[in-house]
Amino acid sequence: MKKKQLLFIFLICFNLIGQSQEIEKKNAFAISIGSPGLGLEYARKINQKLYAKVVWHSFKLEDFEREDLEIDEDVVDLLANIESSIIDLGIEFVPFKNSSFKLTAGLGILSKVNTNALITYTEDVKYGDITITKENIGEINADVSWSGVAPYLGIGFGRAVPKKRLGFGIEFGTYFTSSPDVELTATNLLSPTSNQKENLKEALDTFKFIPRIQIRIAYKF
Repeated sequence: MKKKQLLFIFLICFNLIGQSQEIEKKNAFAISIGSPGLGLEYARKINQKLYAKVVWHSFKLEDFEREDLEIDEDVVDLLANIESSIIDLGIEFVPFKNSSFKLTAGLGILSKVNTNALITYTEDVKYGDITITKENIGEINADVSWSGVAPYLGIGFGRAVPKKRLGFGIEFGTYFTSSPDVELTATNLLSPTSNQKENLKEALDTFKFIPRIQIRIAYKF
């Protein structure tokens, strides 16, 4: 009789353990904001230390104006447009059981990372007794864009799938990109500036890192 009771208790415990494993929540949805823009994320817990995630980042800034900027003693206006769309495929590794410190690695698909700047003169320019009107000076239009697949590495705090229902996190990292594509056009007296495209491209050659700073809130389900 005792053996039957023990077997019955064992079966109940085994069934409860199996149910607890089945109902363990291993998924999370997160919203983030940071340098890549607004992010929407889905994450899946692989084991106690590894998490996989897919994130879509989007950012758009239109008609950002800065007036009366001084460039080489000339006063100009700047009109800028910035747009980015990035899809991340990543893995998070949490090395310590009692800490949410994490290491992240993955690939960023840069479908659109573009910056456009239009520079115009705000006043006439004088060379001795000669005055050149701002209309005759012309304008400069610079377009800089990154594309392709870029590896990224980062560190932070906050599990992709939190222990509790809600979790917060922060991450610092960078994409490792190739040199950006550059387009440079100019009008009127500034037309020869277009020939400086290669010089501008060489100046931007070191811009092979796109920083990534994010604050996120995750919901486990």
